[in-house]
Amino acid sequence: MKKFLLIAAAVLMILYAGVTYYFSTLILNTPDRDIATVYQMNMDRWNLDLDSLVQTLPGKEEVNFTSDYDGSNLEGWLFTPGTVKCGIIFAHGYSVNRANMLKYTPIFRDCGCAMLLYDHRGHGSSDEAYGSGGDHEADDLITATNFLEEKTGLRTDQIGWYGESWGGSTVIIAAERAENKPAWLVAESPFSDWYTAVMERGLKDYGEGLKILTPGAFAWASARNDMDFYEVSPVKAAAKLEVPLLLFHSDSDTLTGPAQSKLIADATPEELVTYHALNWGAWHAHNVIWRPDEYKEKVLDFVGDFCEE
Repeated sequence: MKKFLLIAAAVLMILYAGVTYYFSTLILNTPDRDIATVYQMNMDRWNLDLDSLVQTLPGKEEVNFTSDYDGSNLEGWLFTPGTVKCGIIFAHGYSVNRANMLKYTPIFRDCGCAMLLYDHRGHGSSDEAYGSGGDHEADDLITATNFLEEKTGLRTDQIGWYGESWGGSTVIIAAERAENKPAWLVAESPFSDWYTAVMERGLKDYGEGLKILTPGAFAWASARNDMDFYEVSPVKAAAKLEVPLLLFHSDSDTLTGPAQSKLIADATPEELVTYHALNWGAWHAHNVIWRPDEYKEKVLDFVGDFCEE
């Protein structure tokens, strides 16, 4: 009987390891949408013609740079006005790519800012890589900033970071980590930590039984991607911020609940944070589409003299 119990326990352990390894793959893998798909998605859903929008921006250059973290190649677009007064780097959300951040560029069109939009690791045209909830992506953002400085002659404190969803969490983590700080941060619909983001969506898809699997899945994710899953936390980073942070979140967001931005706002030093909990009825990370003029006004009010139209 004892031998049988030992064998049964071993089988269960192997089964648990296999199932949780599979779930860690779901966590780490990034969906593959190309630029054309995101262009079409914006047209079909919102009648937003990104091709026409690009025609209103300064000259576009295809660029790439190499992540200082692991040498991954990251692809992007650089829009450069004739006279560069400032810089903006845009960090997109999970499962899309740089094209999805074009909707924010009209806010800064007349500011004289060079604008860099790039694909996160594992997204768009950048190298295949596991996602890390903003951890390795934060290192990539710091690399992107160094790249923009070299291209334009700007200092880091003349550059703002603008992130959406996954990218919103990334800019907060990167700002705490970076030795040279950006001028400001905008985070649209970020998650408070990777654990909460995964659990919020995972429980909807798999039910309460998921809680049995998550310790193993998160351990696998950490081991497979050179990181501590539980330490990927914009909330922890926010408490140590030294630069102004503008937070947006829709109270109608059902993918990443607005309570997550509230946690970040509460953790950020009071003198640095501006939080807009919006009741416009927008989907996740779509406040700018619902009311573009009001949204633009709030952003420009936050950045102040940084943007001199």
